Amino acid sequence: MGSLEILESFGFLPYIRRRGRKLMPHLSLRFRDATFHIDSVKGDINDYNLITHAHSDHYGQRNMDNENAIASTKTAKILETVTNKKFSGITFNVGENLNFDGLNLKIKTYDTGHISGSSAFLIQSECKILVTGDVKDWRVPRCDVLITESTYGHPEHTFEDEIDRIVEEAMDATYGVYPIGKAQRVARILVENGYHVKANQSISRICKALGIEIGEEDAEVELTTPKDVWRARGKRFVITAQKFYRLPRIVLSDHLDYGGILKMVEHSKANCVLFYHGKPSEKLIEDVKEMGKDVFTLKDLDMLSFG
Repeated sequence: MGSLEILESFGFLPYIRRRGRKLMPHLSLRFRDATFHIDSVKGDINDYNLITHAHSDHYGQRNMDNENAIASTKTAKILETVTNKKFSGITFNVGENLNFDGLNLKIKTYDTGHISGSSAFLIQSECKILVTGDVKDWRVPRCDVLITESTYGHPEHTFEDEIDRIVEEAMDATYGVYPIGKAQRVARILVENGYHVKANQSISRICKALGIEIGEEDAEVELTTPKDVWRARGKRFVITAQKFYRLPRIVLSDHLDYGGILKMVEHSKANCVLFYHGKPSEKLIEDVKEMGKDVFTLKDLDMLSFG
């Protein structure tokens, strides 16, 4: 089953935009009344762009001047802090519904627990299509079609967050954290446990924009990037579920592990699953098919040229 078969079964057309030889990220969804580009670059003048969260590989920074870009208020705030530009699109608080005049569809938004402001979009048209972006919380709403990620889509990726260890090791330590998302989660954990936290400029600006109190005076633990943590003295850790760092790590992920992905798929009750971000393993595809689901990746979609 490819794009046309999905159209026949569920009433919308998923496809990949192509301009000449160049493919546009990630995918697009065409309905009878509207087209939505998912975590992608700007589309045609009447198209909409759904931005699931503020990480650069989901292309919010490429949509700052797009009046038809749709992102949560917190996602827009992070993007504005990072780019020093005003977000010109449509904003909402996660959990709110989106209504479009003249369109025969509705969108509900849900927190995915990935980072501050991350949102899934439940598009209600002829059926229910859930676009998740990156996910930490497997308890997604029920849907007919699940369009989701597979960052840890290999059985070797099984882990549990070590939140207690983050607190226990913090005194006089330097933590390497991704500046958008992971840094704010770690900062909240530390502040809530009574630590005075300082951070490099990029992390500090985002934290302060989101109301997380960090400073320089009497700091007991420092946050910096995984790249720069090598320069620190004393205890150094990278906060990650990835295994390729040479420094000691403390496991904390903003994604579901392999078992979590399967749990999310089962919980969604979807008939059709499309993995659009990350690289799903053959084992993941096989395991989801064994649940009785139709499974697709971007390789299965048609490419439509424009421009």
